[in-house]
Amino acid sequence: MTGLHEKTDHSMTPWPVHGGRLSELARLFPAAPTPWIDLSTGINPHAHPLVRLDPSLMERLPDPLEEQALRFAAAEAYGVSPDHVLVGAGTQMLIGLLPVFLQRFFTPSVIRILGPTYSGHDAAWREAGFAIDTVPYEAAPAMPVRHMVSVVCSPNNPTGHRLTLGEIASLVESHARLGGMIVVDEAFADFCPESAASLLPHPGLVICRSFGKAYGLAGVRIGFLLGSHPVLHAMRAAMGPWPVSTPACHIGRDALCDRDWRMAMAPRLEREMAALRQVVTRAGLDFVGGTSLFSLFRSPQARKLWEMLAQAGLLVRRFEWDETLLRFGLPPDEASLRRLSRALG
Repeated sequence: MTGLHEKTDHSMTPWPVHGGRLSELARLFPAAPTPWIDLSTGINPHAHPLVRLDPSLMERLPDPLEEQALRFAAAEAYGVSPDHVLVGAGTQMLIGLLPVFLQRFFTPSVIRILGPTYSGHDAAWREAGFAIDTVPYEAAPAMPVRHMVSVVCSPNNPTGHRLTLGEIASLVESHARLGGMIVVDEAFADFCPESAASLLPHPGLVICRSFGKAYGLAGVRIGFLLGSHPVLHAMRAAMGPWPVSTPACHIGRDALCDRDWRMAMAPRLEREMAALRQVVTRAGLDFVGGTSLFSLFRSPQARKLWEMLAQAGLLVRRFEWDETLLRFGLPPDEASLRRLSRALG
């Protein structure tokens, strides 16, 4: 591979855990051209247009009716009852709270995570004191034991694997019969044709839904848990009267109510992702899987490619658990895609 940085080897840098951190990358690669293009996060680069906010919203706490309006908008968008929607300041916070509060209702005997997948779930359960049984995503999971909790990301991040609705329904039933639960992370499901939310209400199912990824507004910090299990009510009580900010209530409600935007965005993302995959595979990388918001590729030169792209001011996602993999999010425009194509040679 030509044009690689010879003096500083960043190939073993554990970079980064969740994407982003461009300021740190700029420090490591000061000669890289700017502006940096962050392709590491899987966030929609075409953000939903922000609603014009009254400045007074920044000056007061949210009214309960504003949070209720946000929950009702999420319920409509996800096809569930508003009573089955818990909203918080980002899905990651809710993922971290769930293992703590679930123990009020039963003590999970085994935590099974289909992987490799989003590391936040593993970290949350370990922080709560549990050991993790990681099962390959492609393997047929063994029958659950009593009080087992299984975590499934569908579509999976970063591989793009999906379980069918029938497979999820079967897992939910088998776990519930034994007093357990399935946690389905649908962070990248907004543009998918089906959702596990159609299985609710069900005592054995909790669903994680992200707002920021699909709507390109990750900084607003909104996330949801969907479910009928009483753990959601316990979490809501502990979060206090203002789980999200006043502006977030209005921004989230406006975006979630915009069905026309979602309908138009879905084919646009598919077209742009097809163009990205063409550029990357033309450079010799093998497509592994993905969604309309990210694609995973394999190359024996992945670590060198990562550094070469960083030198060109482009950040893609790398993985400590497999150094042959790189995940690419969507470039924001045609100029950025051309810049990526040139950097890949």
